[in-house]
Amino acid sequence: MKNGLSYFEIPEMAELEWIRHAFLTRKGGISLLPYDSLNVDGSNGDRKEDVQRNRDRIATVFGLTHKRLILLNQEHQDGILLLKKPVEALPPFLEYDAMITDATETILGIKTADCIPVLIVNPKKRIIAAIHAGRQGTSLQIIKKVLRKMEEEFDCLPEELLIALGPSIGPCCYEIDEKAFRPEWEPFSFPIEGGKWMVDLAEINIAQMKEEGITEDQISKIDLCTSCHRDLFFSYRKEGRTGRQLSFIGIMNPI
Repeated sequence: MKNGLSYFEIPEMAELEWIRHAFLTRKGGISLLPYDSLNVDGSNGDRKEDVQRNRDRIATVFGLTHKRLILLNQEHQDGILLLKKPVEALPPFLEYDAMITDATETILGIKTADCIPVLIVNPKKRIIAAIHAGRQGTSLQIIKKVLRKMEEEFDCLPEELLIALGPSIGPCCYEIDEKAFRPEWEPFSFPIEGGKWMVDLAEINIAQMKEEGITEDQISKIDLCTSCHRDLFFSYRKEGRTGRQLSFIGIMNPI
């Protein structure tokens, strides 16, 4: 808890003095039902002024007031925004689902309400990434593409990385039909009546990371289902019309 905002952080990342990160909850904002209360998404029907005040509060509490918080128009695809320093201007339409940067004073933000927010740090080379991984992004293997892009652009080796998965919908609640199901997901799923499946998206993404050379001890996961814990998190699957919580990571100090 920090000044009324509840959040989660990863100890291994918190030890790095040059970054700041958090997986925020839905608590501590001013938005009204059904967006109560710390909604950071202005495209779902919430009042724009309330969303901005929520964002401003997060910036103030975490000392980001004079920094730049970048929020994407998340498309449930596999687009990756590469921000190499110095970052002087952003593209006009941020239609991506992942970001990578080595730039200071640049905060990468991901909005979720069941999908997986993924934060990545390379402590050795001071590179960070943030990913929005929903069903479609997982199907497109967005996390593998980000890892490959980090290696291609910044020479980030798999063994150098710390990776954290934030709260997301769990296999207890995430049901999809046979049309959306992919055969390679079977080891992380179980069938139910009507040709449907209960799917563990987080474990599918972890398996994809391991295929790229990431080991279990490099991965942290906040193992809380957003659908089960609607007191803490927004859940699109459970609520329909609802808000989005913020997960962020940023490089705070010059190298």
